[in-house]
Amino acid sequence: MAKKKLTFEQALQRLEEIVSLLETEEISLEHSVELYKEGMTLADICKQKITMAESEVVLLQKNISGEIEQTPFEVEEME
Repeated sequence: MAKKKLTFEQALQRLEEIVSLLETEEISLEHSVELYKEGMTLADICKQKITMAESEVVLLQKNISGEIEQTPFEVEEME
């Protein structure tokens, strides 16, 4: 894959293509390993972009006196 800046959507789309290839195509072990490595890189890119987006999200809430405050968005961990 070319070393260019991918958008989240581009990385996710390519990752979905790789998963489909690995699930449905009969490909050599070497090609499977190459696709797996590319997929892991793409998954890391997606994770980084999600983390960056989460850090930029701010909740606006009214405090007890009615003034609007900004508070950081916190993601709840899924079990």
